Amino acid sequence: MVYASLMRPRYLLGSKLMIIRLFLTLTFVLAGGIGSRLIAQVTPPKSITTLEVGRIVEAMSGTWTGKMTANVPGFPAETFDWKMNCQIVAQNAGLSCTNTGKASIGSMSESCLLAFDPEGKAIHYMCVTSMGEVHDHKGKWIDDRTIEFEPLRAGFNGQPITETLRWRFPDSDAINKTSEVRLPDGSVMKFEFNGKRSRVLIPAK
Repeated sequence: MVYASLMRPRYLLGSKLMIIRLFLTLTFVLAGGIGSRLIAQVTPPKSITTLEVGRIVEAMSGTWTGKMTANVPGFPAETFDWKMNCQIVAQNAGLSCTNTGKASIGSMSESCLLAFDPEGKAIHYMCVTSMGEVHDHKGKWIDDRTIEFEPLRAGFNGQPITETLRWRFPDSDAINKTSEVRLPDGSVMKFEFNGKRSRVLIPAK
């Protein structure tokens, strides 16, 4: 009886310790599960804006080489080499593109900024050219492979013009860019670039 009486407190103490340990273990397990669920709830999915920014960067980054064909009223059609070098800028928020070529009239170049505007919900293609043009084209994806830009009213050689751009991607590394420039007399100048992409970026000069 004395031995049993002495053992009873130790037994009760051991039981209490086991209960406390079990309680603490369950508390940590439950807290961990709840914490994981809370983290999952507060981690936002990628926004539409982020996806749109990434989409245009992925579609156009790299160096594109191919042929430009120019159809100007009153002159024979001409085809010449053309290159677009589009480098990622502003921490993947857009692209800086340098476009160059040499036609019968001499060397031509343009520098452009290409990016998705999250406020205006549109793709902007803002360019200055060696011909003295300063244009800001605004467009959007009309399907999985095509970007269409709004008609842009501008000036060229002191005359009002309307320019419409359309970019088509037959596959991820091929592009067809068309530009139609409507002149005051109703005639149209057409420019078409068909190029292939190299993923290795060449620094712009």
